[in-house]
Amino acid sequence: MTQRGAGGCLAAMNQLVPRSLSALACLAFAGLLVFSITAHAEGMHGLMLKDGWSRETTANARVGGGYLTIMNQGEMADRLLSVRADHAGMSEVHTMIMQDDVMVMRPVEDPLVIEAGAMLELQPGGLHLMFMQLEQPHVAGESLDVVLVFEHAGERTVTLEVLSMRDSMERMAESGGSHGDHDSGHSDHDSGHSDHDSGHSHN
Repeated sequence: MTQRGAGGCLAAMNQLVPRSLSALACLAFAGLLVFSITAHAEGMHGLMLKDGWSRETTANARVGGGYLTIMNQGEMADRLLSVRADHAGMSEVHTMIMQDDVMVMRPVEDPLVIEAGAMLELQPGGLHLMFMQLEQPHVAGESLDVVLVFEHAGERTVTLEVLSMRDSMERMAESGGSHGDHDSGHSDHDSGHSDHDSGHSHN
């Protein structure tokens, strides 16, 4: 190769290198931009579902309960719009209220609001998930997948660990749940809900 030819090759390479570096820089910037947008979106809807559990039911039970903690680590409030589970014909959020000196359970009509930076506990004796028209019992040692539908975060699946009666009582004691309110209002998730379940006309 002549000296002029070698010089031409070096000049061409010098022109290609900056272009290549510019292309790599653009790709890196684009990747960083996508990462930032994704991280921001997750931060806006940063819900964490944890400590999900349920109590075992009898073989012929038509209703069962579910409990968990919802943490909003995002930058905006979100709302729980609905609940569904494959093992139940109907799923709702219920709460316990005092009526005529008796603790009774009622469905929650309005969506639950989880403020930014706040935590919402669904636990015995208060707000909780209620599964009606059970297609299968809650068996201790097994788990149940439940889908929570939020206004902004969309659908989130939480797994509920099914505890035995004894273990559920210990869990309630650890979390400070109200034993009396929960048991009297639910009546073992069986007879106590028979009137409630039949009171809903489901097509």
